[in-house]
Amino acid sequence: MASRTLSPVRVPAARLGGGSSNRIWFIVGLSATTMISIALLHTLNSNDLRTTISEAWFMIAGSMVCFSMSSLLTNRAIQYPGQKSSFVTIPLALLPILMLIAFIALGRIYYSRPYLICFASLTTAFSLIRYQVQRRPRARVLAMIPFGDLDLLNSIDQIEFKRMNEPELPDQSVDGVVVDMHAELPQEWVKFLADLVMRQIRIYHVASLSESIAGRVSLDHMAAIHVESLQPTPWFNPTKRAIDLIASILGGLILLPVGLIAALLIRLESKGPAIYRQRRTGINGREFTLLKFRSMRADAEAGGAQFTEENDPRITRLGRFMRKTRIDELPQLMNILKGEMSLVGPRPERPGFVEEYRKEIPHYQLRHSTRPGLTGWAQIETGYASDTQGTVRKLERDLYYVKYRSISLDCFILYRTLRTVVFGSGAR
Repeated sequence: MASRTLSPVRVPAARLGGGSSNRIWFIVGLSATTMISIALLHTLNSNDLRTTISEAWFMIAGSMVCFSMSSLLTNRAIQYPGQKSSFVTIPLALLPILMLIAFIALGRIYYSRPYLICFASLTTAFSLIRYQVQRRPRARVLAMIPFGDLDLLNSIDQIEFKRMNEPELPDQSVDGVVVDMHAELPQEWVKFLADLVMRQIRIYHVASLSESIAGRVSLDHMAAIHVESLQPTPWFNPTKRAIDLIASILGGLILLPVGLIAALLIRLESKGPAIYRQRRTGINGREFTLLKFRSMRADAEAGGAQFTEENDPRITRLGRFMRKTRIDELPQLMNILKGEMSLVGPRPERPGFVEEYRKEIPHYQLRHSTRPGLTGWAQIETGYASDTQGTVRKLERDLYYVKYRSISLDCFILYRTLRTVVFGSGAR
């Protein structure tokens, strides 16, 4: 007799992190950094401890709030897959403290430079250590129930999988059991899973496990995506739109000189307009005109639309530099201001290509359930796609973003994008 197993469940990446709880890390870190910094401040001052704290209470309270913000951001960074370097914790630790320093300076409030330097250094060091420890997978060995589609596990090399031949845990120590929740299982295996639940042994769904480690949603396991899981929280879209408006206005004002210089150099290098306009598909399938600085010859697409190739001869010398530094994307701040795009989201594609992909790739239209972005999860994880196979890989990353989108994930993507721009990788 065959029966379906439990309902598909998500496996948050945090479930695969370090063994210590976030609450313990927070309490220990906040206590240590605050006490050491106060001790330094008291040593440098001639007053007694009570007087020292009463004079610097705002700075001390503000620094504790900064540590809380940094801890929250680090929690999020630990959960997201794909990030290998622990240096992501440095801006997460320093940004709240820099905001505190700016607030203190504007308000002309008492502060101690040694205290702030000490607190910032300790917070950064603690975040680095915590990230290194908690990013180590908790589940190192998983028993694998041999039914259903298990091919996704082939791309996971951080965990050892032991195939089970009968509904009994292997003699060796395992950290849990992985199963395809959509497979038809014999009754004895269903009873085995129920017994694991009663024994509080972790059960991982193969698709959710792949999502939490590889950062992509498999098109072969789309049944794991429920309609409600594609809907963000009620406050996500208004907050995201407010951030887009502020960023597009401030970014446009700050980068205006760069844009004017780029436009002038484009006109001097080759004939044709400085701004290139192209129809793209946006949210809910609506078309819009995307703006870019022209990086190719004016007749680059005289024979019709085509993918950009490696070392494409149509790209001008200035265009190659602009693509590497992403300067050619600056006019899209106007698209963001108009609400046609967002800072973060799936990159918009041409309508002609969209129609082809809809016919060839299942669930392709789901990427249009959110505004296209200046950058996105697929961009930083996969890079440029020039064929259908590459587009499938990017779509799986786009669907990961659609499923797990949040303000913290947007911030994480923007950080990764900034790092890519600095090192100039992934452009064509």
